[in-house]
Amino acid sequence: SILFLCKGDQIPIIFRLGRKLSCLSLPEAQESFGVSGGMADNILSPYEAEAYCEELSVFDIKSIGGARWLAQHEYLEKLNVQAHVSIQNQTEEFVLDALISFDKVPVLVHELISIQVWREHVYPQLVELNFVDKSSMTAYMVFYHECTVLSLLEAIMYNKEAVEAISDSVLDLAEYCYQRIVWLNSRAEEEEIVDLTKKDVRDALNQTGLESLEEQIQGLPFDLATKAVNVMRYLTDHVSVLPLSCLTRLLNVHDLPCLLVPLITNTPWTRTVDGAMQKFYDGSWHTVKDSERLQLTKTEAQVWIALYNVIQDGECRRKYEFSDHNKNELLKLRGHFNDVLIDQLPVLNELRRSMEELAVMATPPAEQSVVMEQLPEIHSQLVKINGKRWRAIAEHQNTKVFNPDQKTLQAQAARLAQTYDLDVLESMLPDDPKCAKCGEPASMRCSRCRGEWYCRRQCQVEAWKAHKSICNMICKADKEAAEAAASATTVSASGE
Repeated sequence: SILFLCKGDQIPIIFRLGRKLSCLSLPEAQESFGVSGGMADNILSPYEAEAYCEELSVFDIKSIGGARWLAQHEYLEKLNVQAHVSIQNQTEEFVLDALISFDKVPVLVHELISIQVWREHVYPQLVELNFVDKSSMTAYMVFYHECTVLSLLEAIMYNKEAVEAISDSVLDLAEYCYQRIVWLNSRAEEEEIVDLTKKDVRDALNQTGLESLEEQIQGLPFDLATKAVNVMRYLTDHVSVLPLSCLTRLLNVHDLPCLLVPLITNTPWTRTVDGAMQKFYDGSWHTVKDSERLQLTKTEAQVWIALYNVIQDGECRRKYEFSDHNKNELLKLRGHFNDVLIDQLPVLNELRRSMEELAVMATPPAEQSVVMEQLPEIHSQLVKINGKRWRAIAEHQNTKVFNPDQKTLQAQAARLAQTYDLDVLESMLPDDPKCAKCGEPASMRCSRCRGEWYCRRQCQVEAWKAHKSICNMICKADKEAAEAAASATTVSASGE
């Protein structure tokens, strides 16, 4: 859970948001909105999906976080979850069809790059202005939007028609994924992530808005990089429809094969904690048994498949400029082939044979051809247009977006609480609920706040002393959120 603390003279609301919603990956799609009795139903009808897709539009940097932008974020969130539900249930993928029909896939790429530019240039200016003094809710939603858009792209990019529909924007998407993978390769081996579910509420209330926000967003870069790996794999699946300049740029400018090798030789999805091996999958770290150490996670398998695609594909072989350096880098993979790996991905037997052939042969020359290089445009255009306005944009957003009046803040909280319903989020979790006291599978939960699970009455009684303060605060927040929503409905009705 993520805690959003709206402090000061505004409204003392604790808004809890499960990050797993945007962290859903294609093979990890879980039950979503409208879940009942363990059955995942569509949260959108095909007509609603078409209406939402038709409304999607490009926003400038200044509009990020505004009312219309937040409405589009809500549309994208619902489209994202519906896309994963359709894949999970193997039903008609009407979200994919609508995005392609209305030519909105390039809009998704533009949204992704826009948040990246905002994060790089506007956010540092906003930090200087102490922009989250009252509430970090809207600020987190902007960061969260990047995960939402990338998750939606991840859900559709396996389809060849979706890759074709991106058109020239595929260069920008490939550039974005490249940058995230570079970050993944260069990150510290161990990063201490604060577990917000175990954080004392009093400590959270004593934090500044910026400190709270920094804790909330600390895990997002890793989630984004993991999704970028998946999207890059889908691009390598469809090299036949990529623009020639995009394929050449991936192979010879970014050296994609060598970029992926460190993800195998020094995998970021495995770590050792207190002598126990942990692997990252389903959006969190899990301790694995000794017998499961060689079992591939889904993301590790994506990396191997991407390597297979770029090394074994005939077009990639002709375009790739081999040198002694990248030859030696690729040969590092030989030490990671084993029978267990081949049993899990039999297709890698061909890749192993290619590595053995590469080891004994001279460096093969690349195909000589003249290619007119095409460069990514969205990022550079956004920087060029807003290059002298970062401070002005930050001051505008500080006043109009991130520090709204009480009425606007209440309306935002009520709307977001409806979008991210707690019961819905819990239904999406891949694991059964665990007892907050002993960690055993739980079937009962607190009847007041409905936020903690317990396996038996004794555990609930023993945990009550620690849970009492947060329980009271959540109940109070729920009551005030309901009153705020009722007030907003009354005002709207009287206005009409």
